[in-house]
Amino acid sequence: MKITKIMNKTYLLSIFAAVLVFFGCTKVEVIDVQGEILAEKVVPVTAGEFQLPITVKGETHLVWRARAVDSWLHVSDTNWKQNGYHLTVSYDSNESSMYVRNFARVGHVVVETYDGFVADTIVVKQRGITPYMALETKSVEASETECEIAFDSNLTDACRPGMVFTTDENWVESIEYLSCGTHLLVKFSANAGEERQATINVAFTDAIGETSTTACVLTQKAFVAPQPEPEPENPETPAEPENPETPAEPENPENPETPETPETPAEPSPEPENVK
Repeated sequence: MKITKIMNKTYLLSIFAAVLVFFGCTKVEVIDVQGEILAEKVVPVTAGEFQLPITVKGETHLVWRARAVDSWLHVSDTNWKQNGYHLTVSYDSNESSMYVRNFARVGHVVVETYDGFVADTIVVKQRGITPYMALETKSVEASETECEIAFDSNLTDACRPGMVFTTDENWVESIEYLSCGTHLLVKFSANAGEERQATINVAFTDAIGETSTTACVLTQKAFVAPQPEPEPENPETPAEPENPETPAEPENPENPETPETPETPAEPSPEPENVK
């Protein structure tokens, strides 16, 4: 970082930052960076600390200090200093529990001069719970224009700004994350041709810039034109039997016998006439 023309004097403050990593130290020299990133450090989800040697180069009467901006970061010494210092930055745990899901987070430690002309930043990126996402494959009819796709994830509402929904087909019009958090609403055009497929993509980028992705296939069936029912050409009338048989009367009907008709008495023969 560089400061010029302060009370008609020119001063130069150069900070050399050495970030300790697991296998050794990597020296980072930062010059001419005002209000920018001085160094970056990625730390695990568990609590710990790292060291950052700060060296003042130039006028020794320049006064500086380091302070943590976020509550989960802590600086070993926040007093004003004139010389170099071996700065220790500690960080709290970011582990999750059955009640809380903690994703990756970013914090800042500011290195600033007493006169306020320089305030550069050490960026601390802490890992968190691993994001999980899964989509369910879906098949719809040709006439349908929207559907819901099951979306399973451990993401919270606070993660919504980091989610991006895309597709590789232009017949899919929109993809919406529903407030219930368990489904996506996908809108598309009706299909007037052959069966077609589109890939639905979901990407989530966490606070430290790492991206998780998932995808599924949406299938829309082919269009089938309705076919009218064919009418019969010569409907046949069932033919009557040629010699329908009359059912025979039973020999011994159960009904009571009909009384026989009494015989009519014969008329008397005419008497013979007298012969004279």
